Amino acid sequence: MIRSTRDFWIFHAVFWLLAAVALFTYGLTYGHVQVALVRNLYNPLVGFAYAYLIRAAYDRSFPDGFAMKLAMILGLSLGGAVVSALVVNPITFGLLGYKIADLPLQTLLQDGLYFVLLYLVWSLLYLQLTGKSLATAAPVSARLGAINVTKGNQVFKLDPANISCIKASGDYVEFCTSTESYLKSGTIGFYERALENGPFVRIHRSIIVNRDKIVSVAGPTKGQYWIKLQDGQELRSSRRYREVVESLTPAAP
Repeated sequence: MIRSTRDFWIFHAVFWLLAAVALFTYGLTYGHVQVALVRNLYNPLVGFAYAYLIRAAYDRSFPDGFAMKLAMILGLSLGGAVVSALVVNPITFGLLGYKIADLPLQTLLQDGLYFVLLYLVWSLLYLQLTGKSLATAAPVSARLGAINVTKGNQVFKLDPANISCIKASGDYVEFCTSTESYLKSGTIGFYERALENGPFVRIHRSIIVNRDKIVSVAGPTKGQYWIKLQDGQELRSSRRYREVVESLTPAAP
């Protein structure tokens, strides 16, 4: 699982190192070692940079619906394939003695399918390792009753009214109360929809807060707010949810 910046860079570096080995092997089929080296060096470097931009897009705004998720993944992968092909292929054909200006666009986009597959595999692995599911969660009742949670070997029924906030944690969500916290398999998007008609509001891509537990809202600082809860927790909102946070008011004493 990718839970930290360090985890991401390890995954990112290993993936493109393996891609470099695969592309070098494929490049040897041209019978030209220089071509193999170009594909071994340049495309993984382009992929390393472009996939970092893809990561930012997924982290900033990953849609809920399956069709929208798939469209986003395919669109970003196709875009990366075009960039990779237009950077790597001119160098490759130049080494083979071709005049780049005489080559049609179709030739310059050669092997684009391989590049698309690289970005698709990277995207699916990244989304899986960060707990972003491609599948759409089954619809649930807006009036969510008690939630079954575990602590050690014990099972509890957690009343949503006692929840201060909900945080995303990989393939799990963390329910925080004034005294305890509980992990449960699921996504934060699922509970956002399940609790949308209650006092719960999303203030960050990985945080939902119970407005009835808010003590104070401070800010903004660069479009972000600090939200203090009754249990002493301080949560930082993101700029994307600024308008939502501005509508929040502390609960009456």
